[in-house]
Amino acid sequence: MASAVVLGAGGYLGGELLRLLAHHPSLNVTAAVSKSQAGRPVSEVHPNLAGDSELVLAPDASRIDADIAFLAQPPGEAMTEVPSLLERGIRAVDLGPDYRLPDPAEYERVYKRPHTDSAHLAEAVYGLPELFGESVKAARLVANPGCYPTAALLAIAPLVERGQVNGRIVIDAKSGTSGAGHEPTASSHHPEAALTVWPYGAPEHRHLPEMRAVLDRLQRGTPALTFVPHVVPVVRGILCSIYPTPLPGSDPELWMGIYRDRYQGSPFVRVGGVPKLPWAQGTNRCYLSVQASGGGPVVFSALDNLGKGGAAQAVQNANLMMGLPETEGLGHAGFGV
Repeated sequence: MASAVVLGAGGYLGGELLRLLAHHPSLNVTAAVSKSQAGRPVSEVHPNLAGDSELVLAPDASRIDADIAFLAQPPGEAMTEVPSLLERGIRAVDLGPDYRLPDPAEYERVYKRPHTDSAHLAEAVYGLPELFGESVKAARLVANPGCYPTAALLAIAPLVERGQVNGRIVIDAKSGTSGAGHEPTASSHHPEAALTVWPYGAPEHRHLPEMRAVLDRLQRGTPALTFVPHVVPVVRGILCSIYPTPLPGSDPELWMGIYRDRYQGSPFVRVGGVPKLPWAQGTNRCYLSVQASGGGPVVFSALDNLGKGGAAQAVQNANLMMGLPETEGLGHAGFGV
């Protein structure tokens, strides 16, 4: 059995990683790291894991050995850890943004800090397995995509690849409050977020450059994107309503056929009826659907921001990196209602 370490284990993504890996048949978590929660038992920080983990949170990973590391940390922290991990022969999946943007100058513009590990940035593989799975298999460093880009790119990429988009793409996205992270903020605090919906991230949300960079890899001169995320009063989940400018004659059945062809054999993409968040919550699945509207086809994409948009996709990437079945440890069904 391969060994794994989770850095940033005190947060929502770190806790979700520990939950998923607790019963993974081939990956065993031998260490968990949290600077802010060091010395506390995992089961105290994440009571849902009582009986599943006997680990005590370590302050750092400097003396920890493992086959693979998951880094669930804020911007700027992974790039201080990855060089040492790779030097010690530990493969890495970064759930943060440090290795998603291929241009260090663009990273500095978006995240307001210099990139200090441009050497490893050049070798990082963007870990959206449905698009880049073969590259993930050979990687020692994978940049796990952002939650919004995962939901949007799985919907947009097949249309761009097939030349079905004739102009601007509008992405209207809704996300639960867990996307803001474990530490309460003025906007994610329950009295501010409950019983309301509000847009944020204007004029440019930090995930928009990530989407552009990936689409540019698929087709030079990609369509312009308008992306507006909203907070909704649920804990976990993302639903995107996507309005691509279609070619004349495009219709929902044509686009549904494109999705079925593109994702045939992809175990975590489901193409069907208009999705609901509970279908995806707690899973590594993305649900896609196309419906008619007065202006042309509308695409719906739904996933769990902590699952396919975060920790579960990181496990999917790790499976590929370790030569394991892609679905191992990820056979969870959604809540359904």
